[in-house]
Amino acid sequence: MSDFAVYVPGVKPSAVAGSFITRAAVTADVDALATVMAARGGSVEEHADHARKMIERLDVLLIAEKDGDAVGWCGVQKFAIHPEADPEWLIAGLTVIPDVRRQGVAARLLSQVLRDASKRAPGESVYSVINARNLASIDLHLKLGFVEVGRSASYAGIEFTGGEGVLLRRG
Repeated sequence: MSDFAVYVPGVKPSAVAGSFITRAAVTADVDALATVMAARGGSVEEHADHARKMIERLDVLLIAEKDGDAVGWCGVQKFAIHPEADPEWLIAGLTVIPDVRRQGVAARLLSQVLRDASKRAPGESVYSVINARNLASIDLHLKLGFVEVGRSASYAGIEFTGGEGVLLRRG
């Protein structure tokens, strides 16, 4: 079973029942961020330390909330995509809980992260590494102006065991 969003090309996202907001993550968001991370497997406790480190280290980290509950996150950081390469802006992750997938949350998060990265470094490219089986995420990135620049079994320290990663660039 895949933890990727069910994807039907050409089907437009539905509106989120109720409104949602995006905002910068703060130290008090560790449990909320870990809860969203746990939607892809593991427990909140298992993800808490990683969530704390992300809040401390990422250049931009946004959380989407619906009715006061975290429903997604996206971040960007400077990171070397290949060993011994200079750091580039790299999307550090994009996760939306299953109950609100395909409702525009990921698009808003990723769009805002791209705007924030552009303010920090105008004119610089932003990269993203996605599992080749995650067609919904690849399509979203392409719609937001990314282009595919490569495929490999590993990028940015991520090993796609038995699979393939797609490297995308915007700008």
